[in-house]
Amino acid sequence: MWKIICNLLLYVFFSMIQFIFGKYLGIFGIFPNFILIVIAYLGVSKKTIDAQLMGFLFGLTWDAFSIDIFGIKALMFTIIGYLIGKFCGDFYANKILSQFVVVFSANVIYWLGFDLIHFIILGSESYMASFTDVSFYMEAVVTVLIAPTVFHILGMLYNRRAVK
Repeated sequence: MWKIICNLLLYVFFSMIQFIFGKYLGIFGIFPNFILIVIAYLGVSKKTIDAQLMGFLFGLTWDAFSIDIFGIKALMFTIIGYLIGKFCGDFYANKILSQFVVVFSANVIYWLGFDLIHFIILGSESYMASFTDVSFYMEAVVTVLIAPTVFHILGMLYNRRAVK
């Protein structure tokens, strides 16, 4: 029961940060993807099912607020939760270098999948050019740099509540 309550509070808290306060907390229009960090944390801490479920819920919420193709973010966050949980579960969640690698890899998977789905559905080659855009790299760097702080906070929350 505590696990469900903690995950629900986690979902509400990070949804508010990402969707409501994002426009106020951005630096030069760049705001870290907190949702991606949370999914990466859940996947690395050997909670693959939680990472997939939270990824799906976060993605569905983001899709509801955006004007993009509905379901694309839910699909990408669910896939990222699965991949990180499956392949990165052996990483040490408390090592900063591991956090950097996992969050950067999740960012690359997110943008590659996002652009690939846009290319397949819309057939537009302009979406495949995001890796030449400087804003992609700036967002990835900001997300990776903020990841250790979020990992530490989430680690304290999950260890204190003994949610396993």
